[in-house]
Amino acid sequence: MDAIAILDVGKTHVKLVLVAGGKVMELRRTHLDECPGPPYLQLPVEAIWRWALTELASLAKTARITDIVPVAHGASVAVIDADGLVLPMLDYQQEIGEYDAEYEKLARNFAETLSPRLPCSHNPGRQLFWLQRRFPAEFARATAILGYAQYWAWRLSGVTVSEVTALGNHSDLWRPRAADFSALVDRAGWRPLFPPMRKADDIIGTLKPEIAAATGLPADCRVRAGIHDSNAAFLRWRLNLPEPFAVVSTGTFIIPLAAGGAVPARGESLDCLGNVDARGNLIAGARFAGGREYEAIKGNAAEEPGSAENRLAALLANPCYGLPAFSDQGGPFAGTRGRCVDAQGHDAIPWHRATLAALYCALMTDLMLDLIQARGPIVVEGPFAGNEVFVAALAALRPASDVLPSLETLGTSLGAALLADPAMKVGIPSPAPRPALDLTPYRARWRTLAGAMRLFETERVFFN
Repeated sequence: MDAIAILDVGKTHVKLVLVAGGKVMELRRTHLDECPGPPYLQLPVEAIWRWALTELASLAKTARITDIVPVAHGASVAVIDADGLVLPMLDYQQEIGEYDAEYEKLARNFAETLSPRLPCSHNPGRQLFWLQRRFPAEFARATAILGYAQYWAWRLSGVTVSEVTALGNHSDLWRPRAADFSALVDRAGWRPLFPPMRKADDIIGTLKPEIAAATGLPADCRVRAGIHDSNAAFLRWRLNLPEPFAVVSTGTFIIPLAAGGAVPARGESLDCLGNVDARGNLIAGARFAGGREYEAIKGNAAEEPGSAENRLAALLANPCYGLPAFSDQGGPFAGTRGRCVDAQGHDAIPWHRATLAALYCALMTDLMLDLIQARGPIVVEGPFAGNEVFVAALAALRPASDVLPSLETLGTSLGAALLADPAMKVGIPSPAPRPALDLTPYRARWRTLAGAMRLFETERVFFN
């Protein structure tokens, strides 16, 4: 049996997924421990590498792996020479503030980059700037700068490439409309360090002979350039739905992406941004730490019994409001402190914590879909697609759009597999039932209490 292997590297977990004939045949998964350093909080790349080689060797016994597609989040960047990393890869939760004044002056041009300033070190450009100044001798040895997915492609094939979904994703390194590097890249002198551009589905080479020998993988196993994880999930629907449509990628962050949408001109202060998909299309995006905020509101409360509609109705009968923000990881309400209030605006302890948490995330998602002017059907990907209250609330909040929960938990991996098998069939999810609830008054009150209407006092930039 021929199969495609997806190496999907996240912040807290890494997966190897074997896909054949459009179906997941094998899944291997491991948790990633935090790696504090020294010299700074870093990603455990060598532990990932050892695990990946071990699992690839195991999977090679079950199928003939013809292609490997690397997938990774977009908040990390690798600085390498011929021998490997010249500096450990920075964990994006590391605070790097001492050069910010100089950096912002050189880098921040939201109208061109569509990349907002993000907390900690979520902007790869800031990581590079900080590393270059803190560790000049080591940085001077660099021969290439790679996106995170392209780093793994290089480890597998020995070939260095740049790729647009990695660069066009809150990196500060790319101008999406110009399809070129940002002014920062030239001002910092980094352009010669970026390898040639390749498409995410391009075959950049085959496995290094020593890796093929060590794992038992075919010597002619192809390595693809790789893709940013949210864009991998988005690709499934880009190839199967006409514009306009939206995809809500959920997990630690909830990331709405709107094909045919818009980015607010003040997007840099709202955590709205431009993304570039695998086909080079500019798409409007937004983000907030939905998974973290859900857990912060829910706490240790157990899931509540009853249907989603009944649970929402019970909360509406004795309304309580979760007001942003319950995480310090960005979003349109960054810098405000989350709290729960009752219908009169007094501090309250919510009785329906799990329901309130899901409704809060639906309200935030609805708000951010409005901010990026999303229209058409909304596909929900990831863990929240299985949260019945979240899906029902979102369907009630957006009556003009079908909400399509994709219960395929490995949508990112299947999207990445399309890079090696574009003829693979993708099933379109059925629309979620729309509850017979009017959430309009609740939403209006929530937005008033949250101060949300100020977010809409702006001109918009359209990319249709």
